[in-house]
Amino acid sequence: MSVGGFAGQVLFVDLSKGRTRVEPLDPALAEQYIGGLGLSLKLVKDYIRPGLDALDPDAVVVLGAGPLVGTGLPSTSRVYSICKLPTSGTIGWCGAGGFNFGAMLKYAGFDHVVITGRAEKPVYLEIVDDRVELRGAEDLWGLSVDAAYEVLCQRLGRPAGVMSIGPAGENRVAYSMAFIDRISTLGRGGFGAVMGSKNLKAVAVKGGGGVRVADRKRYRELAAGLMEKIGSWPHLKEAQTAGLIKSFPVISPEDYRRMKKRRAACVSCPIGCKDVIEVPDGEFAGLVKCTSSVINLYTPLLYGIQDYRESIRCMATLDEYGLDAFEFFGIMTFVRTLIEEGIVTPDRSEPEVRLDSLALVEAWVERISRRQGLGDVLAGGFRKIIETFGPDAARFAPALVKGMHPYAGPGSALAWDLFGTMELGQVLDPRGPHVGSGGSPTYFARRPLEAFPGHLQRMGVPEEAIKRILPGEDLKVGALLRYSHAWFTILGSLGACARANINRFYNADLCARLYEAVTGIETDLAALRHRVDRVWTLYRMMNLREGFQRSVEEALPERWFREAGFKDYVTGQALSLAEASGMIEDYYDEWGWDKQTGVPSAEELGRLGLADTA
Repeated sequence: MSVGGFAGQVLFVDLSKGRTRVEPLDPALAEQYIGGLGLSLKLVKDYIRPGLDALDPDAVVVLGAGPLVGTGLPSTSRVYSICKLPTSGTIGWCGAGGFNFGAMLKYAGFDHVVITGRAEKPVYLEIVDDRVELRGAEDLWGLSVDAAYEVLCQRLGRPAGVMSIGPAGENRVAYSMAFIDRISTLGRGGFGAVMGSKNLKAVAVKGGGGVRVADRKRYRELAAGLMEKIGSWPHLKEAQTAGLIKSFPVISPEDYRRMKKRRAACVSCPIGCKDVIEVPDGEFAGLVKCTSSVINLYTPLLYGIQDYRESIRCMATLDEYGLDAFEFFGIMTFVRTLIEEGIVTPDRSEPEVRLDSLALVEAWVERISRRQGLGDVLAGGFRKIIETFGPDAARFAPALVKGMHPYAGPGSALAWDLFGTMELGQVLDPRGPHVGSGGSPTYFARRPLEAFPGHLQRMGVPEEAIKRILPGEDLKVGALLRYSHAWFTILGSLGACARANINRFYNADLCARLYEAVTGIETDLAALRHRVDRVWTLYRMMNLREGFQRSVEEALPERWFREAGFKDYVTGQALSLAEASGMIEDYYDEWGWDKQTGVPSAEELGRLGLADTA
């Protein structure tokens, strides 16, 4: 492949046969689907067998890094995994940055890895430049995420990139995650369980190559302009030193400074939103924890843990086992209610279900991750609990979206009640609940409507669409979400970070120019929009092929619209179920899909070159 940006190869791994092969990346597909997220979705579509269970040995997993990954452009480290997810039963993406993994994959010569089958015994995939081997992982099986990372870095030599799972993934817990370079998470929805079902402990990669840029002069000009823009941002120093604490002040700046060992950044990130924390005193003095954001370490405080030191230790334990903390605490809160209501009667040998006790919380982390006793049922997630304990249990379940506990909403962890694109997007992204902002101005902020047009222009929203999104003094959240998903797809397909502290410096037109300079593929904003529409519509069609239905997978939880439920973003008044349902129809309509079913029209599929997916 002669274009720049792409390594030019796809690695295929058949775990059942213990074989690997390398094929050249099709330049036409690279152009049509941009790369990264977009091309990974296309590869899944081509190689997945419709209707397979997420944990079936023949289920396919695709890893991908976009064409800007490894170039040195600011915060271009993003890696995506695409597969059928066990919690939702849908084909979904999981994305993460990380210290080295994405760049090392490209430097070793690969843009994508397609994994199928199931190894007879635990293995890990080792990629060192053009040498690819499946190695036994019996000595790694049972190790924590952190321990596996350290062992594999020692074997390959630093710097290396590592994607690994903990014991929860090994035992196929429905809300287990994989970690990139032990600091970034891949996956709500159970991606860790998918790896565990394949007996795949880790992927470790080290590359000594680089990424070729097609137009070096233009690339340098655009990169210099972008860095100048970042350097002139008045809040840069504050973002570099305080991270997300300013936006989400869960602890005081003084307490943060006492614990901060150092800031950490994904490769090529000039800001660094990640943290290395050291507990300064108390029982856990000296505990060092790497985290994708310091604010994550205080999640247990929302559920009853009182001491911030215990909260850090609790999150360290959850991460070591590879459990999704939000889902874990949601499930434990649910089970505690079922016990109080007499619907669940634990065996006397089971630990008490209390979320204000670190010892008891850690005991349940262990039991769930090892599938011991009642923990075996809890490992199956909300759906397994309801299936086991019946309709009485369902009456006390929290609002669920695609079988998962939403981040935001009544009864959820995050205290935010305005209904914007992230809140609606928890339902309308096929993968289900996640915290990706997609660059939307409604993301955990109440901004005046006059601030929206400039923000939407940066996201690449056409002028005629801006008028539809902002009719008078109103905001069409569903129509805005359509372009929020498109903006996210641009960033994800290029490999750029979507976090607000970075994506604020990118805009859609700049992304088109960067893509053209790096790859040499002629691309203006109109062409980029067209390809993005193709990517997201293909994503839709793949899930429709799996049996995806509006009435099931995109049903709005009624509990969101009861007393103390969601509020309209503009007016702050209580939002009704009917009003939110209308937003779904606005979203479908803005995409050119049937307003009632969400099925793309034949005309739209033809326009995008996807007629064969109908």
